[in-house]
Amino acid sequence: MKKKLILILGLLLTVLSIFGISFEELYRQNLNKSSTYVQAEMNLKNAELEMKQIDQFFVPYLQISLNTILKAEITTPESETEVGGFIFNSSGNMIGYSFSLNTNFAEVFGTSIGLSFPFKIYFDDDKSGFYGPWSTVEEKLYEQIAIVASRDLKKVDKAERLSTESKYYSALSSYYLAQTNEFINTVEDIFNRYYNEKVIELSQKQINILQNQYNTATEEKAKEEIEKQILTAQKSLESLKANNVSLEYFDFSENLYNETKNIIDNIISQNTYVSKDITERLDLKALILNEEASNIQKKFWFLPYLPFSKLTLSVQPFTIDEEDKWKPTWSIGLDFQLTIFDKGERKLASDNMKSNLANLTYEESVKKIEETIRGLETKRKTLSYDINIAYIDLKNAQEDYEKNIDLYKKGFITQDDLSLSEIALQMNKLNLENTENSIRINELRLMQQYYVNLWGDNN
Repeated sequence: MKKKLILILGLLLTVLSIFGISFEELYRQNLNKSSTYVQAEMNLKNAELEMKQIDQFFVPYLQISLNTILKAEITTPESETEVGGFIFNSSGNMIGYSFSLNTNFAEVFGTSIGLSFPFKIYFDDDKSGFYGPWSTVEEKLYEQIAIVASRDLKKVDKAERLSTESKYYSALSSYYLAQTNEFINTVEDIFNRYYNEKVIELSQKQINILQNQYNTATEEKAKEEIEKQILTAQKSLESLKANNVSLEYFDFSENLYNETKNIIDNIISQNTYVSKDITERLDLKALILNEEASNIQKKFWFLPYLPFSKLTLSVQPFTIDEEDKWKPTWSIGLDFQLTIFDKGERKLASDNMKSNLANLTYEESVKKIEETIRGLETKRKTLSYDINIAYIDLKNAQEDYEKNIDLYKKGFITQDDLSLSEIALQMNKLNLENTENSIRINELRLMQQYYVNLWGDNN
């Protein structure tokens, strides 16, 4: 049994070593290591939670609060006092706890509606146990059941909603960009790794051949010329090796490179005709909503100066009067805080509400996006010139190589000369392929500007 298990594991390791890591696996690894992506994901979850709070009528919240108000004076031996959730008897001894279970279950036009249920726990010798709204006539806690509606007077409901939607689209935009940036960077790393390793291999062969020519050369001038070629090749080789170090974080294989190329070619072919209306971008949607919220807030620039911050309406529907008759009671609370002197906080808050910042931000963002798209389209044109030049260079290198084959057969050049000609041909093929990959990367970056779904990303 152990032999079979070892054999199976060996076969699996062999298969993995042959095929190596896939593009999907490498991309997911890079995503999970990206702090930008992790932060964007957290921000999106938070924004989705805030959207649910404004979209849903039923918004359940449950909390326990201690009563911090003195409910009764100690006038009789039987009287009780509640302070900060603790219950004291007339002697000042703590005999229990008092707390309320509060729940908000709805949001209507910025107003929170909920219920409050009173509870008490006694542990005194004369009285002990857990009491709630269902308790005895003696406690009458059911009378303290309250329906509570509260509203923040310094918030503009419509503006708050638009601002929340704006934050959601902004978070969604950041999440999309974090994903697609990591996707494109992964593709670019694979392409660069392929190019660098191929060039490093050819450069090393070139240096070995030149070294051999240098050793066999007899004329000083020829040796100097060969030495110069060797130094130039070594300089390029060292630069390539240094650049390749940062790309050696993954197991590279030809299969990975070919798989990546096929994936990108399919993405490009499937998105030949994409909408180029930048106003549909998620980040610009966010800015438009923020601008609408700002225009509403301008009308309420005076809110920071108001002394009233919160309005609360409380109804106790099960109250009984002294004659044991049902008599609901209600109360209205208005939070009042009048600031006489401050350091300019209210003026700053008011100026922010009156400012034109949202409009300016939108205009600047549109301008920046248009400049980025123009830059990518210009690069597309220059790369089309580069590809034509690369084809011409490859054609010339192919012709030179074919001529050198004929010269070698006739004995006019050495095997080293023919090998150098072949390396030059391979270099030109690599340069053409590298230019094609640059075009692929540029197309991905252009599609990203229009928020195209590249690889399972949310947009």
